[in-house]
Amino acid sequence: MVGDIMLNLQDLALVLRPSWGGRVLSLTWRGQPILSPMQGAEGVFDGRNWPKGGAYPLFPFHNRIPLGRFSYRGRDVRLPVHPQEPNAVHGHAHQQPWHMVDAGDTAAELAYQDAGDGAWPWAFTASQCFRLRHDGLELLLSIRNQADEPMPAGLGWHPFFAKALRISSDAGREWTMGADFLPSGVWHLAGTEGAGTRYLSDWSRVDLTLSSGLRVTMRASGLSHLVIHDPERAYSCVEPVSHLANSINLYPHRAADNLADLVPGGLLQARISLAFRSLQAPPQ
Repeated sequence: MVGDIMLNLQDLALVLRPSWGGRVLSLTWRGQPILSPMQGAEGVFDGRNWPKGGAYPLFPFHNRIPLGRFSYRGRDVRLPVHPQEPNAVHGHAHQQPWHMVDAGDTAAELAYQDAGDGAWPWAFTASQCFRLRHDGLELLLSIRNQADEPMPAGLGWHPFFAKALRISSDAGREWTMGADFLPSGVWHLAGTEGAGTRYLSDWSRVDLTLSSGLRVTMRASGLSHLVIHDPERAYSCVEPVSHLANSINLYPHRAADNLADLVPGGLLQARISLAFRSLQAPPQ
């Protein structure tokens, strides 16, 4: 089993742990944490009760599917649910070991292969390609259908940023949400900022002002949806994703906002970029 992978470029340092679900353990710039440090990194990984830190990939869907149930092309599907709630949560690829395809000083590729005989009834492969830049990070995500029939597929990334004092986005839509943390299917025009958990769509840029005085700008392609989860804890989550949470049940016959319909051999890709800069002084 491959150990941790360490990438460095000038002031930027990234540590990956493939065996822990293809996770990012840490990301720092000029000695300051961009991501909230992962707690318990010296212990044993529990994929069903994952640590709240670093970052992990979201394959083959993100967020919640109520009771783990949906229908696809006339087939009733039932997925394993999370031990602490009655829903399937965040896919399962981040709970399984990944392997290193390639790694150098400033770039690395991780991959995961699923036989389709466990937590997801279709075979697929997934990859994450990390590349450091002088002022940030680029990440390419992909998922390929390896089954002999079509399958629904989504992807995304779940970073736990160091606590943000401010999060703003240019998203066009915001979805109303119930007490079960699921979108209702009704949306309204999004405001630039908001508190708590938000489901957003049609965005191109997010800016986070961290308590350390760093500014993080996120952009993405192929990920038109966004989840912002900003609890009163030591982290802030800004998750770029390809589909609306539970869209396969909300909009089973609508391509927009839904999981992709991947034919055998079909590929879904997305790209994320993070850019960092230091403010003159931490905001008051």
